[in-house]
Amino acid sequence: MPGRKEHAIIPTDENIATLHRIDPNEIPTRRITVYFDGPTPEDALVLEYAATQAEAWEFTSAAVHSGLLVTVDGHVGPGLRRLPCRSLWH
Repeated sequence: MPGRKEHAIIPTDENIATLHRIDPNEIPTRRITVYFDGPTPEDALVLEYAATQAEAWEFTSAAVHSGLLVTVDGHVGPGLRRLPCRSLWH
């Protein structure tokens, strides 16, 4: 439709990937949780990110090799921010 503007939306549902304009490899389908120890248990830090399957694999491999505790699951919720510098892990 002429003059119509389209808005980009990052879908979290893998089924939405069937749309022709969306690369299913770029949809964040994994939640990465990274656990950082603190000086005391109360000072521990837990960070969560959304990532594609490839990003999650690459990041987790590097993080575990560096001694971090990382978990990955499929619980990607709305508002979960993307993995920083995700192009490094893909």
